[in-house]
Parts: sequence; structure tokens; C-alpha cells
Amino acid sequence: MRVKTIIAEPLMITLKHLFKKPVTVQYPEERLNPAERFRGFLAYRPDVCTACTSCERNCPNKCIKIKTRKEGKKRFVEEYLYFAGRCMFCGICVEVCPTKPKAVYMTKKYELADTSKEALVFDFMKISGGEK
Repeated sequence: MRVKTIIAEPLMITLKHLFKKPVTVQYPEERLNPAERFRGFLAYRPDVCTACTSCERNCPNKCIKIKTRKEGKKRFVEEYLYFAGRCMFCGICVEVCPTKPKAVYMTKKYELADTSKEALVFDFMKISGGEK
């Protein structure tokens, strides 16, 4: 009796999957649609940012570097560097951001491969087109 179940159960699983359509995606011709809660490449909204630097202070891998300047009581971001090669995409920087909508947020972009470390350093102030 036990021998039948040891042989029959795996065989039934194999037969069940034998006639199913394969789920292999032919990347890069086809791309997967990430799940709704997927954490991909970091993005930045300079018009929303208050220059509090909480994202920089709370990043466990220190992949965010922010240079700020103070004019009176207001602070402004001069440089916002993101080292994508160091990032483990944990999302802590997004969670600690006090603004609504969030000044930093995770996108669904997942194609970040490059041949050099320097290509994985992004200055969001240059990308976004300037300062506040």
C-alpha cells in the first residue's frame, strides 16, 4: 500500500504538469509584469522633497547621499545621489519619507544591469532637471 503512494503521487503530479502550457518567458523579447507591491528602481520627486535627509540616514546600505543648502529657515537639495549597485531594494527610504505624496518611491523598473559601477550612480537632481 505504501509503495503505491510513493510511486503514484509523484507520477500523478508529473502527468498533471505534462499537458499544461509552459510559463517560460522569452526575455528580452517578452517582459514580465511585476506584482503590484514590487520594489524596483528608486525614483525621486524634487518638487515634493523637504530636504529632511531621513531617507539618507535610514538607508542600511548607505546608497543615498544628499547635499543640502539652507536659506533662512528652508532647506533645499543641491545633490541627490543614488548608488543603485549598493541598493538591496528594502524600501526603508520610502517608508521613512514624511511627505505626502512620497518624495522617494519605488518604481516597477527592474532592468538595471550594467558593465561598470559608475553607470549605476544616479544624480536625481540632474535627471529631474534642477532644484526646487
